[in-house]
Amino acid sequence: MNVKFIDVCNVFEKIEGIKSRNETTSCLAEFFKTLDTEDAQILSYLVLGRVAPSFVNSEFNYSEKSIVNLLEMYEKVEKRGSDIKKIREQTGDIGDTVYQVWSLFGSKEKSLALASVYDELWKIVNTTGNGSVDSKNAIVLKALKSFSPLEAKYFIRIICGSLRFGINYKTLLDVFSFVASDDKSVKESLNRAYGVCGDIGYICSKVVGFEKEKVIENLKTIEITPGIPVLSRLVERVQTFDEVFERLEAPIIVQPKFDGLRCQIHKYSMSDFTKSINVLWSRYIKKSEESGLFESQVDSTIVKLFTRNLEDVTEMFPEIVEDAKKINNDSFILDSEVLGWDGKDFLSFQDTMQRRRKYGIGDLKKDIPVKAMCFDILYLNSVPLYQKDTKERVEILSEFSTIGSIGKAETVEVSSSEELDRIFQENVQAGFEGVIVKQRPGEYLPGVRNYEWIKLKKSMMSSLVDTVDLVAVGYYRGSGRRANLGVGAVLGALYNEEDDVFEAICKVGTGISDDMLKQIKTSLEGDSVKDGLQNVKVPKSLKPDVLVYPKIVFTVEADEITKRIGNGDENIGCGLSLRFPRLVEWGRDKSPSDATSVKELSSMFENRKK
Repeated sequence: MNVKFIDVCNVFEKIEGIKSRNETTSCLAEFFKTLDTEDAQILSYLVLGRVAPSFVNSEFNYSEKSIVNLLEMYEKVEKRGSDIKKIREQTGDIGDTVYQVWSLFGSKEKSLALASVYDELWKIVNTTGNGSVDSKNAIVLKALKSFSPLEAKYFIRIICGSLRFGINYKTLLDVFSFVASDDKSVKESLNRAYGVCGDIGYICSKVVGFEKEKVIENLKTIEITPGIPVLSRLVERVQTFDEVFERLEAPIIVQPKFDGLRCQIHKYSMSDFTKSINVLWSRYIKKSEESGLFESQVDSTIVKLFTRNLEDVTEMFPEIVEDAKKINNDSFILDSEVLGWDGKDFLSFQDTMQRRRKYGIGDLKKDIPVKAMCFDILYLNSVPLYQKDTKERVEILSEFSTIGSIGKAETVEVSSSEELDRIFQENVQAGFEGVIVKQRPGEYLPGVRNYEWIKLKKSMMSSLVDTVDLVAVGYYRGSGRRANLGVGAVLGALYNEEDDVFEAICKVGTGISDDMLKQIKTSLEGDSVKDGLQNVKVPKSLKPDVLVYPKIVFTVEADEITKRIGNGDENIGCGLSLRFPRLVEWGRDKSPSDATSVKELSSMFENRKK
């Protein structure tokens, strides 16, 4: 039975009004149970505001401004007396704007099937080149004429990537567990499967329609596949060199900690890919586009680069792609850090990030060459390696032949705190952030953060121990000169892993230039919300002028971690705050759920007290 789009929109409307995460999970799980496999896969993408996983180039590239212009053009034809821009200003949301406008002159035709709406969304994605805006206008308007006001609202929100439910892939994994077992007992199997295959729709196809035992069996069959990014292994922090050896048995593996862009390098052939995995979205990809996952030659060699956010950045680093194709291995997956490189020294993170753009790459390639420093290998010549011990993977990597812009991190083994201190100081003096320490036994655990991998950064010498990654959940308009810029400070939040929510702890207004404030205003204002969000908690003392949907991660440093006193909100972020926080980097290459957690900052606070 094919579900109608209106049924999906009714569920969307229901969960938008739910404040409890558990109720949201339960509501979605019950709906997923009623779907067939294909509709369930489609919904798993749409609920995240996409038509495919984040590593597939499938952006709508159709702005809110274009939607407003389209509505104004249609208003001139219909002559209903609507002031579109005024309505947009009043509602504060493009979806609500479309709902209000379409209530005046929307169609009452029979609802389309979800699969048909999915087809229309892909038409928008695949419409590119000269005249694409007019072509997209025609597709969008035709679709809107088939929708009720509620369907129009969520169709437009999907295109704008602003469903604003606060649902991420972790929420959906909880949902899938409830689909299979009415509890979270399948979550561990789901985490493992998504870790090696970051395609939420494909994971969904192994869950919906099956009993619990079969679901667990299905998930076990999901294996690492070149072309599908793996979740990055994460690291823990400690305060001293001695603590490293309290947690890990000597000898330990030590590698430099680079300050660049985390990047997986995948090399494979199309025939190998299609044999390994059958994905719904593949039928919609333009096979002739070399920038896509597929190439025009069925057995051609393909190289793809993915960030820790599972974003495809292949086009941004053509020299790495060229050199990866020259390496004499049919297939591999390398975990690396991409850094700017002047031929002698690595460049700063800020310089490296100038390469992270889609246009003008040719000039930047000359001005800012890059080098991918590989520190792990997960797959080689059709054989998965991630379940082998770290020591064995490092040995395989040491024998792996690299070339040109692809290098290897220096790896050593140490057995004492004194030796670790010496290696640490050498790396800091060489311009690195510090070192990463790894336990010799143990597999590569995608998306897992534990004390088998530990980072030691030069900032550990300060009272804070390390920088902190916060998620922007609001901003303050400021006063004086900053009031004219629209932003005076940003509200930063920690991630609460247990409850899957973001908990605000401090406002950050220091270390931000006027130009940066303008950039921050531009990046946040499109995600502002009038009402509270079910996945954001804010102490009363920190209430911002504008709340925003949690999407952007930024890094701060501070003098120390402190406790908020007497504000009655001790349960939010464990009552922690940062003293004199200063912006270090805006827009880190991390998903909000990869930001510093409440548990992490609490641990840092307790360690510093000791």
